Amino acid sequence: MALIFIGILPLLLGISMWLQQKLNPAPTDPTQAMIFAWMPWVFMFMLGGFASGLVIYWIANNVITFVQQYLIMRTHGYKPDIWGNIRAGNRKTATETSDAGSKKTKK
Repeated sequence: MALIFIGILPLLLGISMWLQQKLNPAPTDPTQAMIFAWMPWVFMFMLGGFASGLVIYWIANNVITFVQQYLIMRTHGYKPDIWGNIRAGNRKTATETSDAGSKKTKK
Protein backbone atom coordinates (compact mmCIF):
# COMPACT_ATOMS: atom_id res chain seq x y z
CA MET A 1 0.00 0.00 0.00
CA ALA A 2 1.45 3.33 -1.05
CA LEU A 3 1.00 6.25 1.30
CA ILE A 4 1.35 9.87 0.35
CA PHE A 5 3.36 11.83 2.87
CA ILE A 6 3.34 15.57 2.46
CA GLY A 7 5.25 18.04 4.57
CA ILE A 8 4.31 21.39 6.05
CA LEU A 9 5.91 23.42 3.25
CA PRO A 10 3.77 21.94 0.45
CA LEU A 11 0.71 22.46 2.68
CA LEU A 12 1.67 26.11 3.16
CA LEU A 13 2.20 26.42 -0.60
CA GLY A 14 -1.29 25.07 -1.30
CA ILE A 15 -2.86 27.38 1.27
CA SER A 16 -0.98 30.45 -0.01
CA MET A 17 -2.00 29.68 -3.60
CA TRP A 18 -5.60 29.16 -2.52
CA LEU A 19 -5.73 32.46 -0.59
CA GLN A 20 -4.12 34.33 -3.47
CA GLN A 21 -6.77 32.87 -5.77
CA LYS A 22 -9.59 33.91 -3.42
CA LEU A 23 -8.48 37.54 -3.67
CA ASN A 24 -10.24 37.71 -7.03
CA PRO A 25 -13.77 36.61 -7.94
CA ALA A 26 -14.17 33.21 -9.57
CA PRO A 27 -14.18 33.04 -13.38
CA THR A 28 -17.61 32.92 -15.01
CA ASP A 29 -16.81 29.86 -17.11
CA PRO A 30 -17.69 26.81 -14.95
CA THR A 31 -14.96 24.62 -16.44
CA GLN A 32 -12.30 27.26 -15.84
CA ALA A 33 -13.60 27.86 -12.31
CA MET A 34 -13.39 24.13 -11.54
CA ILE A 35 -9.83 23.89 -12.87
CA PHE A 36 -8.77 26.96 -10.87
CA ALA A 37 -10.40 25.55 -7.74
CA TRP A 38 -8.36 22.33 -7.95
CA MET A 39 -5.08 23.92 -9.09
CA PRO A 40 -3.62 24.87 -5.66
CA TRP A 41 -4.22 21.37 -4.30
CA VAL A 42 -2.79 19.64 -7.39
CA PHE A 43 0.30 21.84 -7.22
CA MET A 44 0.60 21.09 -3.51
CA PHE A 45 1.04 17.37 -4.23
CA MET A 46 2.92 17.82 -7.49
CA LEU A 47 5.52 20.17 -6.00
CA GLY A 48 5.73 18.35 -2.65
CA GLY A 49 8.84 16.47 -3.73
CA PHE A 50 10.73 19.55 -4.85
CA ALA A 51 13.62 21.01 -2.87
CA SER A 52 12.41 22.85 0.22
CA GLY A 53 14.27 26.04 -0.74
CA LEU A 54 12.32 26.21 -3.98
CA VAL A 55 9.00 25.63 -2.18
CA ILE A 56 9.90 28.36 0.36
CA TYR A 57 10.62 30.70 -2.57
CA TRP A 58 7.18 29.97 -4.09
CA ILE A 59 5.45 30.49 -0.72
CA ALA A 60 7.25 33.81 -0.22
CA ASN A 61 6.38 34.85 -3.77
CA ASN A 62 2.70 33.98 -3.23
CA VAL A 63 2.54 35.90 0.06
CA ILE A 64 4.30 38.98 -1.38
CA THR A 65 2.06 38.92 -4.47
CA PHE A 66 -1.05 38.57 -2.28
CA VAL A 67 -0.10 41.52 -0.08
CA GLN A 68 0.90 43.63 -3.09
CA GLN A 69 -2.33 42.93 -4.95
CA TYR A 70 -4.43 43.54 -1.82
CA LEU A 71 -2.73 46.89 -1.15
CA ILE A 72 -3.04 48.00 -4.78
CA MET A 73 -6.74 47.15 -4.78
CA ARG A 74 -7.23 49.06 -1.50
CA THR A 75 -5.39 52.16 -2.78
CA HIS A 76 -7.66 52.23 -5.84
CA GLY A 77 -10.74 52.28 -3.63
CA TYR A 78 -11.79 48.64 -3.96
CA LYS A 79 -12.03 46.59 -0.79
CA PRO A 80 -11.43 42.93 -1.69
CA ASP A 81 -13.86 40.59 0.04
CA ILE A 82 -11.66 37.54 0.56
CA TRP A 83 -13.94 35.87 3.13
CA GLY A 84 -16.96 36.56 0.92
CA ASN A 85 -15.22 34.85 -1.99
CA ILE A 86 -14.40 31.87 0.22
CA ARG A 87 -18.01 31.61 1.44
CA ALA A 88 -19.35 32.06 -2.11
CA GLY A 89 -17.07 29.27 -3.31
CA ASN A 90 -18.31 26.97 -0.56
CA ARG A 91 -21.96 27.78 -1.31
CA LYS A 92 -21.35 27.29 -5.03
CA THR A 93 -19.86 23.85 -4.49
CA ALA A 94 -22.69 22.85 -2.18
CA THR A 95 -25.24 24.08 -4.72
CA GLU A 96 -23.49 22.31 -7.60
CA THR A 97 -23.40 19.09 -5.59
CA SER A 98 -27.10 19.29 -4.77
CA ASP A 99 -27.93 20.25 -8.38
CA ALA A 100 -25.94 17.27 -9.67
CA GLY A 101 -27.80 14.99 -7.27
CA SER A 102 -31.20 16.37 -8.31
CA LYS A 103 -30.32 16.00 -12.01
CA LYS A 104 -29.49 12.33 -11.44
CA THR A 105 -32.77 11.70 -9.68
CA LYS A 106 -34.79 13.48 -12.40
CA LYS A 107 -33.49 11.21 -15.16
